[in-house]
Amino acid sequence: MENLNAKSMALSFGIVAALIYIACWLFVAVFPLEAIIKVSNSLMHGIDVSSIAMKDTGFAESLLGFVIVVLGSIVTGYIFAIAYNWLNERVK
Repeated sequence: MENLNAKSMALSFGIVAALIYIACWLFVAVFPLEAIIKVSNSLMHGIDVSSIAMKDTGFAESLLGFVIVVLGSIVTGYIFAIAYNWLNERVK
């Protein structure tokens, strides 16, 4: 099998994370807090987020979160490609 391009994989992970983050940000901006809590609780497998949920996150906090998520995803994608390529050469 062919090896993965680590840079392309890293950027792909970053783009997907950015799109998911923006969709989540729009969801929080549009829907009431009760709906956000219901969706978050269903995604957290039994963890109740109602005591920590907030709707008034500032722009700077959102931007920082966006940068952290995208950079973390880029690093994850890069490591994924390296691990895949390493395993691809050893597992037949």
